[in-house]
This record gives sequence, C-alpha cells and structure tokens, in this order.
Amino acid sequence: MTPETQPGQAWPLHSLRLAPSARYSTTGAIIDLEEGIKLARQLVDMTPKHHPHRAGRLNSLGNKLSDKYLRIGEIADLDESIQIGKQAVDEALEGNPDRAMYLNDLGAPLADRYKRTGLMADLDEAIRVTRQAVDMTPEDHPKRVMYLSNVGVHLSERYNRTKAMADLEGAIRLMRQAVNLTPQHHLNRAGRLHNLGKLLGSKYTRTGAIADLEEAIQLAKLAVGGTPKDDLNWFMYLDNLAFRLRARYKRMQDITDLEEAIQLMREAVDATPRNSPDWSRRLSILEIGLRDRYLRKREKADLEEAIRLARQAADATPKDDPLRARRLLNLAIGLLKKSSGTRETGIVEEIIVHLRSALYQPNAPVTIRIAACRLIVPFCIFNSDWQQAYDASNIAVGLISKLTARSLENSDKQHLLRQVVGVASDAAAVALQAEKGAPVALNFLERGRGVLAASLDELRTDIIGLRKIYPELADQFVHLRNELKLSDMDNSSLLDESSWLESGNRRYDAGDKLDRVIVEIRKQPGFEDFLIGPGEREMQAAASSGPIVVLNVSKYRCDAVLVEEHRTRVLALPRLNKKEIIQKVQIGGLGSPAVLEWLWDVAASPILDALGFVQPPSTDNWPHIWWVPTGPLTKFPIHAAGRHNGGSVETVLDRVMSSYSPSIKAIIQGRTRRVTQSPSRQALLVAMQDTPGHGKLPFVIKEVAMLHDLCRLMGLDPIEPLRRKQDIMSYLPNCKIFHFAGHGNTDTADPSQSHLLLNDWRSDPLTVSTLLDMNLREGSPFLAYLSACGTGQVKDDKSVDESIHLISACQLAGFRHVIGTLWEVNDESCVDMSRITYEEIRNGGMTDESVCRGLHKATRDLRKRWLDETVMSSRGNKPIRHVETEDRPRITGNRAQEDSGLQRDVISCDDDEEAEVFPWVPYVHFGV
Repeated sequence: MTPETQPGQAWPLHSLRLAPSARYSTTGAIIDLEEGIKLARQLVDMTPKHHPHRAGRLNSLGNKLSDKYLRIGEIADLDESIQIGKQAVDEALEGNPDRAMYLNDLGAPLADRYKRTGLMADLDEAIRVTRQAVDMTPEDHPKRVMYLSNVGVHLSERYNRTKAMADLEGAIRLMRQAVNLTPQHHLNRAGRLHNLGKLLGSKYTRTGAIADLEEAIQLAKLAVGGTPKDDLNWFMYLDNLAFRLRARYKRMQDITDLEEAIQLMREAVDATPRNSPDWSRRLSILEIGLRDRYLRKREKADLEEAIRLARQAADATPKDDPLRARRLLNLAIGLLKKSSGTRETGIVEEIIVHLRSALYQPNAPVTIRIAACRLIVPFCIFNSDWQQAYDASNIAVGLISKLTARSLENSDKQHLLRQVVGVASDAAAVALQAEKGAPVALNFLERGRGVLAASLDELRTDIIGLRKIYPELADQFVHLRNELKLSDMDNSSLLDESSWLESGNRRYDAGDKLDRVIVEIRKQPGFEDFLIGPGEREMQAAASSGPIVVLNVSKYRCDAVLVEEHRTRVLALPRLNKKEIIQKVQIGGLGSPAVLEWLWDVAASPILDALGFVQPPSTDNWPHIWWVPTGPLTKFPIHAAGRHNGGSVETVLDRVMSSYSPSIKAIIQGRTRRVTQSPSRQALLVAMQDTPGHGKLPFVIKEVAMLHDLCRLMGLDPIEPLRRKQDIMSYLPNCKIFHFAGHGNTDTADPSQSHLLLNDWRSDPLTVSTLLDMNLREGSPFLAYLSACGTGQVKDDKSVDESIHLISACQLAGFRHVIGTLWEVNDESCVDMSRITYEEIRNGGMTDESVCRGLHKATRDLRKRWLDETVMSSRGNKPIRHVETEDRPRITGNRAQEDSGLQRDVISCDDDEEAEVFPWVPYVHFGV
C-alpha cells in the first residue's frame, strides 16, 4: 500500500523480506528463498550509496545468495554473493560496529568458492577477513565466539588441503573454546559440536589416536540428538556421524558400526534434494560404506549398489569441481572390485577412462591424482600400453613436489610424502620399459625422492652468485626465507588466539611470496635452473670422483643406473626382485653370509663387472663408488656383499671403496657447499657409558679416551660436554667433529623421532627432527661419527624414499661426512672401528677421501680379524662364532635399543646361518 516513491517504503520492505527468510530456514522451500532474495535486492536498489543502512542491506543480500548456492549449487550465485559481500565491507567505514560481522559473513562464501574451485587464494582471503573480524571484536562481545568458530572452520579446510598439523591443532583449540563458551541450549551449540567432532575425526585420521575418534563420535551424537529433524542442518550432522562410525568399523571391525552408518546415510540421502550439492557427497559416503560391507560379507548386491551410487555421485558433481576426481576414483575402485580376476575388456576400458579423468583434473587434490596414477599404470601395463603408463607416471612425479608447500613444517611434509612412497621408483621403471632412456629414469628418481631434504636445502642454498647480479631479488629471497624460519620458532601453544593466527598467516604468506620470488629469479638469464634438480651433465660431473650407482627397485623391473663421468647407462638386473627383497627384510639377518652372497649374485657382482672392477686394485689407490639404493634395498649393506671365505675376491670390499647417498643431488649439493676456514677446531666427544633405562656400555669410555689422543694429533681440541641435549646443541655449531658413542633409538612409527640417547632422552630427546631444524653450515663441520646402533636405519617402510634417519639428519644439518650404522653394533668392536678410521683420517690429512678410506680400511681389518678368529671345532668342522649365552654375565653390550645383560662369548654354532651376522658389516659412510 506504500508508494514506491515514498521515502519510508524501505522500512516495511525491510520487515517483509525477513518473513520468507525465516520460513525458508524452517521448510527449506526454494520459493521462499527466491522471494527473500528478490525483496533484499529491491531494498538494496532503493538505498542510496553512503546511506548508513546500505552496508547492512548489501550484507543481507549477499548472505541470501550464499544460501541459494548451498541449496542448488549455481556458481553464479556464489560469485555474486562474494561481490556483494565485499561491497558491504567497503561501505562499512572504519568504526562501524557491524564491520566485523560483514567481514565474518564474507568469509563463508569465499571458503565455499574455494571448495568449489580449489582456488587457494579464496581460502586464504576467507581466513584473513574472518581473522580481522576476531581482531576488531572485544573479548566480551557475544559474537566473538562465532567469529573464532568460523576461523576454526576455515583453518580445517586449509588443513584438508595442505595437511599442516598446526592448522588442525589450532582449529581444534578455537572450536573447543567456542563450544565451552556456548550455553547448553544455544541455537548454535549443535553446529559447534558438529564442527569439533569433524576436526577430531580428522585428527584421528592423521594420528590414529582412538580417543579422538571416540570423542568425535560422541560429539556427533550430541549434535544429532540436540537438533530437531526438521532443521536443515540435521542431515549434515547425521552424515558426519555415519562417517565417524564407518571409521570406527575400519579400526575395530565391529559390523554393527558399519550397519548403523549405512542406515544413517540412507536416511540422509533420501531426504536430500537431488539438486543440492550435498546429494552427491552423501551418495559417495553411502557408496563407500556399502563397498566396505561387500568386502566383509561378499554380497554382490552391495557392490552393485555401491557402483550405481558412485556413478550417480560422479555424474551429479560438476566437471570443474575438485571433488569430482575423488568420486571418479571411488567409481573406478568399485569397478575394479567387480572386475577382479576377470579383466573384462569393457570394464577395464571404463576404469581407465575414469582414472584418466581424475588424473588429468588440474584442480583436484594432489593425493587423489597420484592415487589415480597408481591404479591406472597396472591397467596400462596389462594392455601393454607403456606410453600411456609413462604419460601418467610423468604427471604423478611432477605432482609430488606440489604436496609439500614451503610453508609446511617438516613433520607435515614427512606425513604427506609417506603417501607417495614408491611412486618415483615405479615411474623410473615404466620410463625404462617405455624406452625413454636412463636420463629420464634418473630425472624421475631425483624429482620424486628426497623431497624433504631438497626442500631444506632450498631454504639454506648459497645465493652469492645471485646477490652479485640481482641484489634486490637476493634480498627478497633471504627476507622471506628468514620469515619462514622465524615462524618455525613460534610456539603456538603459548600464544593467544590473535598472535597465533598472525604467526600462522605470516608463515603462509611468506611461503606464497617466496614461491613467486623463485619464479621471478628463474626468469633472469643464467638462473633458469635456480633450485631445480640436476640435469644429466651435472650428474655425470658428480661422478668425476667415482661412479654413482642408482639401484632402482620396482614391482615392474629392477635396474642399476650407472652414472659415469662421460656417460649414463642402464644395467638391467633380472635376478633382483622386489618381492624377494621384501621377504628377506621380513626374515631378517641382513648381514648374514647367505644374504651377502645373494646380494652379490643378483646386484653387486654384475654392477662391478659392468664398471670394470673385476679384481682388487693393484695399488693402494682404491676406486670409489657411491651407492644410491631405493625402496626396500636401502636396508641392505651393499658395500659388504660377497663371499667372505678368506681367500675369495668375490666381494665389494675387495674391489672398491663404498659410500652411500640418498640421491645424486645430495652428492652435488654437498660438494658445491662452501667450505669456510672456520677458526674452531673442536672435536665434540660424547661417551654414554650409563644411559637411563638401558644397559651399561663399558667400552665407550675407552673409545672416547682413545679419540682424545688422536684428535690432538690431528690438531683438534677434544671437548666432552655435559651429556644433555641443550649442552650438546650449544657446542654443535662450532665443532669440526662430533663423535657420539652410546645407544641409539630408531622410531618404528615416526622416523623423525629417532634419537640419540643422552641423560635427558626421556624428557628432551635429541631427535632427527631436532637436527633437521639446525643449520650448521656456517661452521663447515667435517664429520659426525655416530657410534651407536641403527643410526642409518629406517623401520618405517613408507619413509624409505626420504631416507629419514640420524645419518641423513646430520648431513642436512651441515656435516660434510657422516659415519653410522644400519643396525645393532658390538660395543667392543666399535672401539677398533673408530680407532682405525680416525687414524686413516689423520694420515690422509682430513681430506674428503680419507673418511671413506678410513672406514673401508677399518671394515677390512675387522673382517680379517673375524676370519682369523674363526676356528674349526672337532665336531664336524663346524665354525665357532661369537654368540650370546644365557648363563654368563655380559661384559660387552650391544649399542641397541634394549640390552638383555647377557655376555658375548665364543661357543659352538650349528648350521643356523640366521644366527651368524658379521659384526663389521653395519658400518656405512655417507658423504661427498
């Protein structure tokens, strides 16, 4: 009844537009939402610019368009919502009490658009604007809890993308606070319980802590139980509960959890409109549950329904939606289960089509694309289509580096890289099978392995050449590199919300800017290869001191890539088989005669023959080989392969000296690193005779006492600090040699937590992670000698590509050479190994060559002594070995994790070769 031209008409229109919005929130009827948008748009159109209410009316219209997108999934509505939301923020001048609310409301559609397109800039902006809302809101303001909660939601999305544990922990922290500050019957309590439950579910997926999963289920049940069934959010809470119940089924195998999850998802799917974006997601969850039940009960009806639902979910997902790749992958897995054992042509072709679509979708999650590659390659091989297998492998290897953003912490990178173990080795094998040549295979191995080490080296790279020509770019690079280091030092658990959020965003901003600066540097003449892996010529140049042998192990084929100064070639190793390698690892006794002879026959002998090392050297000028093993072969002592029967020269030890490296680029980087004339000549010596919770090692005192005299003869100043982590770390930056004699611990689940056992190892261990965070390169430390058990051992099979252990950690920290062990070593033998090695280093003038030469001589001398001590018993000419007995107290312990307190003595040994492990085998040299 009010004329449109009358100034007061806006007020009844303002009241009217609230009614359909309220009805929509109850009924979900799209007609009500459309009417609310129409009225809100009219209200905005009749409100002049700079009117005090215009910002609020823009914000209201933006929220309604966002609701419409969530209802029917039209990207145009989402784009307009963001555009109008930004206008609302711009119209609300500084000091406007509602500006924080507008910023918060803008964050929601930005995050939704990120989920729809995969564009990280939208998510970063969503976090930024919502954090602004938090910062400008007083702590006692009732809406601050909502803003904190929303920051937590956006952080959880960033965690899902980057897997930065700090984001997940921060999101949980914020959401717990929001839940605790929300009254019992508050309208938003169920949603916050739901969000916290989802976060804890994600944490369970990451850590496997069952307590997190149980709490996630409990919170999901509270959210469902505290929400009326006619609430639009009720089904969202329901599918989250179903997802967590399925996770518990996967862990506990209680079928009742899976049955309940399937029942809940059926209810959620049936109640979801088909034009809702939620419909395809819920179909996908139900499909996975049915596939799980098929694997449990083997009822074909479940598998058929799962495939039908997977197909519907994929078809209902827009082609440019990042989630489409995941749904195509699920469909391919279902079809794969159906075709198992039959390889029906039609099904195989469909599987390949879906996997190719997932692999080639550019905005899909990297892990999904790599998983698609891993499935598609065997099908291509089945069809003898090596070119397509190569194309897929090429894409997968290129994606590996994108898993680990520069802003991620080392622990996050390690977690992500565990998911792609073996991808590079399989890709190299496919490249060779497709006749792409040795350089291509090496390129795959160098790009797809040792990624964590490469990322650390990037942040410590020498930029003297860049600074001379492009000082401004060099300054930007250094500034952003330092910004990332400073962010590493922040302890988020001690910061308030605002400071913690600022620290996290500073880290992400620095990482993004550093990426852009590196791109700019590569545009400059002469710096096109800045921070890019080595090419064929660089690799061949790295072989100037001796050939580099890359042993590639794949389920498709095994090869040795021989890198020499003037050529690179492939030596096929048809007798080497990945399955057999894994079986020998599982059996154990990798230093036994049987294993060493097998290793000689299938790998070492043909390699040495191909390189021309068929006899011992005629002079004392030993040839030098660098071994780069891959996959499960990293656990084997290639340097000790052969027949050690006293007179045989069929051994690696009798033909060449051996060093190891995790990659060729590690050799190159080590050699190109500047060697400064450090004024320090300190030799840091640590002897752990008595370790809390572990056995006594009486010979470590003798070992370090002997080193005191040798170090003085080498012009070094021996120092024995207090045997605690902080004391050791304070001396490391200025030491030339670090010698540790004691126990070592290899962490089976997390190799970054493997550590040297000092007096305070229980409360503050000196871990791999600690060493990785240190940068000792300014002091040019020469040698780290880790005279302890398993310092080069990786028990986590998913971490072999990254070679994460104490030896590599010392290398990455800055030591030019590291000597360590592959498994347990004998306490008394360690003294002789150290003495002979250091004597040769002294005699060689502490050159690079003297370190490997010293360990090689020590190993040969101990082998000779071992063979000389072998006597023939009167019973059937059986050899007498050094083994443990239970009835004599041990004098010399093993430098292992556990010590049984048993003496090591000489007794008769039967034909059980597994009991015989040569004590001189486990010592290895890593270095330039």
